[in-house]
Amino acid sequence: MQNALMKLWLHYYDQASIPAALVNKMAHNEWIDTIRKRNKEFLEANLDEQVSEDTTNKIATRYDIVQRLMSQLTPKQVVMFVLKEGFRYQLAEIADVFSTTETSVKSTIHRAKQRLTKLTDQESSAVIDLYWEQEERELVEHLLHISFKSQNPTILIQSIPLLRSLVKGQRPTCSMHRTLVHSHPSRTVLMAA
Repeated sequence: MQNALMKLWLHYYDQASIPAALVNKMAHNEWIDTIRKRNKEFLEANLDEQVSEDTTNKIATRYDIVQRLMSQLTPKQVVMFVLKEGFRYQLAEIADVFSTTETSVKSTIHRAKQRLTKLTDQESSAVIDLYWEQEERELVEHLLHISFKSQNPTILIQSIPLLRSLVKGQRPTCSMHRTLVHSHPSRTVLMAA
């Protein structure tokens, strides 16, 4: 009430009479502001208590997500899927980043989604391991954690040229394919038989 009267006096001190409806409205608005401030203070106090629990949960969830992506997707699928689903990039933007077509990006993301929904960890890890080199796996995992933590996809995008499996023409996409390409023709025929 005192705050409402103080505002009345500051704004209408020069008037001879103040309508009762104005006094009631100012008191009502002041009361609503007070309630909102109290609610905000209460929410902030509760948030401060939950910050440490939420931070731990977020880190654990982020770790689980990254591990699942790394174990079930190829390097290109991981990066494209994260840019599309995690950072909400448009297909055209991802295509520009990878110097490819939107159709190629769309099909890669579609295959990634199918793989994530259909395969279990055991079924996919043996095949997916052929696409990853240990050094590159560690780098991508580190980049994903940093990008998710900072909510900044630029870190990941700027590192794409460092990832040999994502640079066009750099190397075959699968180590099984690499083995077949570099082996003698007779060995290839024997493997096919």
